[in-house]
Amino acid sequence: MSNKSVKIILCIVLGLVLIVSGIGVSVAMTVKEDRQQLQDLQNDIQDKYKGFKKEADLFPEARKNYQTNVVENLYIEAVTEEYAGWIEAIDAYRKIVDAVLAEAEPLKDLCIEKIYPDVTTKNDCEAYTINYETVMNYFVKDVEAFNEFMQKYYDEYEGDSETYPLYQLEKEKYQYIDINDDGKYIGKD
Repeated sequence: MSNKSVKIILCIVLGLVLIVSGIGVSVAMTVKEDRQQLQDLQNDIQDKYKGFKKEADLFPEARKNYQTNVVENLYIEAVTEEYAGWIEAIDAYRKIVDAVLAEAEPLKDLCIEKIYPDVTTKNDCEAYTINYETVMNYFVKDVEAFNEFMQKYYDEYEGDSETYPLYQLEKEKYQYIDINDDGKYIGKD
């Protein structure tokens, strides 16, 4: 082989080595960036879940207060005396639900139909789904039951629907949900 052809082959080999190593470095950097983005996303979910959990943990007590102050006292004879207290109790219940909904909103896009390799993040997203459905569906169900009682009061006992109106909920905001489309409405049934 001539000196010239050796130089050409050496240049080609060196060029190929540089191209392959450049591709390797590029792939390694992309993988590292993807891992870091995934880790940042998982950390974000865990941080947001803490706020959600704090509010969601208040829900059982709020529902218990509602059950004690409203449901246990739902008697036709008590409407005129108890109605204002019932509305206050439902409003207090609704404030807790609103706080849960506010903390739940950022997690919706992060958790729904997403799969994460980190067990803690996966568990946080599953707990979010269960708690969010439970809070919303129980609240809607409880308000519907209250309104059904009041409707019975109007229909069967000729109650005054202007003085003692139904509890109004914004249909766009408060409705039965199946956030993960699994066919189950936790808390509705």
